[in-house]
Amino acid sequence: MYRSGKILTKSDYYDLFFKIRNAFNSNKDGEYDKFLHKTDQVLRNISMYLIENFKGDYEGCVLIESGKYCSERCNYLNTWLNEKKAIYTSNGRCSYYNELWKLYVEDLWNEIDKTINPQHKCTRNGTLSKTEFPKEKLSLYCNMNASEVLSYTFSDKTYANTCTTILTMSYVALGIVIIYLYLFKFSTLGNRIKNLVKNKIGVSNHMDEQENEELLRSSQNDTMP
Repeated sequence: MYRSGKILTKSDYYDLFFKIRNAFNSNKDGEYDKFLHKTDQVLRNISMYLIENFKGDYEGCVLIESGKYCSERCNYLNTWLNEKKAIYTSNGRCSYYNELWKLYVEDLWNEIDKTINPQHKCTRNGTLSKTEFPKEKLSLYCNMNASEVLSYTFSDKTYANTCTTILTMSYVALGIVIIYLYLFKFSTLGNRIKNLVKNKIGVSNHMDEQENEELLRSSQNDTMP
């Protein structure tokens, strides 16, 4: 944290805005929660960092010679955010991510800007460089609309749930078979089952022998004069 009134160098600005954070305390009472994406963690993180950089670190410029360097600090804040924009939107080539960026980042900037003293406001300059992003490196979702992306993610989720269900049922069936084999081979219950089966087979064989003997006697009686 830089002491109040210190004029910052280019290196200081880099350290101020590009640092890795482990605390996010400027979103008081969740006033900016609607700009924090629920499932896109990258976009959510950028919004959280913007709140800290804008509400916390940018506003500190008013303490240096009555805000003389606020314009300079604003330029560095814009530079930091434009780097994130270029990464997230592939230099503005992805219509789907451009739309999300507008809703969750640019609109967040405008909301924060409402709380800044008019004398020290930071004008947003979101113009990116003309550098092209390789078309073959764009993601599948890049230029889809929201409904198309949803259909893909829903299909992926359904497929994953189906696979999970099949695997679960397979594991349960395998567990039942293993338990059955263990009980049948090693337990007292298994021995009882085996003895019962043997007894049934023995009784069946004995009955078959009796029936065969009776059939033979009957045949002999029929052939006698």
